[in-house]
Amino acid sequence: MITAASNATALLSGVRGALRAAGVSQLGDRPGLPHLPEVETWLNDGEVLLKVTVAPQERPGAGEIPGRVQDALRSGGFTLAPAFGSATATSLSPATELGSGRAVHIIRGQ
Repeated sequence: MITAASNATALLSGVRGALRAAGVSQLGDRPGLPHLPEVETWLNDGEVLLKVTVAPQERPGAGEIPGRVQDALRSGGFTLAPAFGSATATSLSPATELGSGRAVHIIRGQ
């Protein structure tokens, strides 16, 4: 039987794989070495969330990370959506939220 939890775990694995294939640095990529990953991904109540962890002023080229992340996700068949509870009539787009350091929800592309 396929459960919602196994679907979410498979989605998280797919997202991480797409990011890895695009060369986006993630938590756990360099065990034992001091390393600030470019993004973090995790599950929360069955949803996959992603957050850029490096601000542009912290590392040269970090301003390009949100675009690289979006390209990697699109190529893997995923898309950005507002994180749970953040969607309001005046909220920012998921791409803008990602670029400003907020967590966004990742879903399979439509």
